[in-house]
Amino acid sequence: MFVTGHGPFPTYLKRFNIRSSDSCGCRKLGNPLHYATSCLFTTSYHLTKPSADLEPLWWKRVMNNNNSREKIKKLIHFIAENETLLFPKDGDNN
Repeated sequence: MFVTGHGPFPTYLKRFNIRSSDSCGCRKLGNPLHYATSCLFTTSYHLTKPSADLEPLWWKRVMNNNNSREKIKKLIHFIAENETLLFPKDGDNN
């Protein structure tokens, strides 16, 4: 779910017109890579951000690394418990 971008991410929800904004609470694009690498609200869970050309390889390595997978599990748990901070209601950050 995290790798494919499916789930409660603003970018995914906007695609289906469930949200009008695809932004995170920090006003950046709210996709899984953002939360895992650069969101101000998830710094404790950050992984090293890949360069754009190496992103597919980065995902493969992250998913094959036990420590990275565990960090992503904790990140998903944090996201689920802090949705109101990470995914403000439509209109709050437009």
